[in-house]
Amino acid sequence: MLKTTIRIIAIIGFIFITQSCEKLIEVDPPIDQQIGQSIFDSDINAASVLTGLYTRISSFNFDDMSMRLGLASDELETNAPPNSILSLIYTNSISKEGNQLFWTSLYEYIFRINSAIEGITSSKGLSSLVKQRLLGEAKFLRAFIYFHIVNLYGRAPLITTTDAKINATKNRDDIDAIYELVISDLKDAKFSLSDEYLSANITTTTAERLRPNKSVASALLARIYLYRSMWQNAEQEATEVINKTEDYRLVALDSVFLKNSLEAIWQLQPVDLTTNTKDAMLFYLKPSSIFSQPGPDGEARPVYLNNNLYTKFSADDKRKDIWTDSVIVNGITYPFAFKYKVFETNQPLNEYIMVLRLAEQYLIRAEARLRQNKNTGLESSISDLNTIRARAGLSSVNTNTDTEIFTLIMDERQRELFTEWGHRWFDLKRTNLVDIIMPPITASKGGQWASFKALYPIPISDIKNNPSFQQDQNPGYPAF
Repeated sequence: MLKTTIRIIAIIGFIFITQSCEKLIEVDPPIDQQIGQSIFDSDINAASVLTGLYTRISSFNFDDMSMRLGLASDELETNAPPNSILSLIYTNSISKEGNQLFWTSLYEYIFRINSAIEGITSSKGLSSLVKQRLLGEAKFLRAFIYFHIVNLYGRAPLITTTDAKINATKNRDDIDAIYELVISDLKDAKFSLSDEYLSANITTTTAERLRPNKSVASALLARIYLYRSMWQNAEQEATEVINKTEDYRLVALDSVFLKNSLEAIWQLQPVDLTTNTKDAMLFYLKPSSIFSQPGPDGEARPVYLNNNLYTKFSADDKRKDIWTDSVIVNGITYPFAFKYKVFETNQPLNEYIMVLRLAEQYLIRAEARLRQNKNTGLESSISDLNTIRARAGLSSVNTNTDTEIFTLIMDERQRELFTEWGHRWFDLKRTNLVDIIMPPITASKGGQWASFKALYPIPISDIKNNPSFQQDQNPGYPAF
């Protein structure tokens, strides 16, 4: 709840509870005993505030966003119990029963980030360079969170302060206003951040790709510009990242999701030191030391690949061999995502959670070039598309029609980015394909599609507690 969360923060101040990870957190992050402005009295303490945010995002994975939005689209299926939250997501039946989905945790991040920005800005104890870089990190994170809020809910409160009186009655802002802040924050971040990846002290460089740098800001800007139909800007930002060939390159498919992969632009380090990534344990369906029985169980391992996605991989597509697997249970074949390989506990830390990677930048640039209708747009768009296809072992495509190229790009995005942070769900909506693709898909899942379901409902608790929200629920959902 916005109002409740604001009230709590107003009372207890800025609190971070994190777990320590050896590589990212070389100094202990602030915990309960260190709250308020004193956190920002030194470079080390202030840096650990941002570290705390990364560890929280890593720990909770945005409420398992990759899995849940994969279920909402045509990527995943589930055998979760009827009327469970996963079943409601899967059948596109979210209403008041599940309308806390994502909202509360995303706004909790926003409140924490705003508090960090205020604390860093007003601090007198930080060196100027560290202050600049930490503000860049915080603004990047705020843009990253608001990108997800606006694509999940549409219009939403644009909260940029920790002032409880202002926030408790804040109404919903237009999508354009939210994106305006997102772009402004990312431009500021790109200016403020280092060219290199920095360690936890924000001064020394590292091979770990865990703290945002200028390229991370560019990569997200490229995506935002694509979503906003700012094609030339999207191409420019993506090209800037792609051209940094000493830092980023496409790697072999079995190496993409390794820690510090050269394809990685931004990764998150797993927080639980007994496991690598949560996604590996969530998606893997064969017997292991943790799960003796194969197949989805409706609880700890509730999902498997939707046949609509699985059949999109041709026999010669290496991604099918390397990024998926399957298991047969009682005569039924369950294909599953296998991008992350370390599914056992207490193994060496070899994989990090991928957030932004180079392959997406090629696909962004391919689409942006196509959309500009330049003389070389078709040729260069196909070139980028074929770069991704070649890595997957597929033959080059050769066509001269915009419609065919666009369809090919969307197909490659589906096969390349599946189960990664809701790309497919967002793609269907931003390209106006959702009302074409989802009606038969939802029917096959036992639900009934309606256009309003492309956005999730605002939590009823917030509507009740905030007078500005009255009668301002997303269309199609109950106000109370």
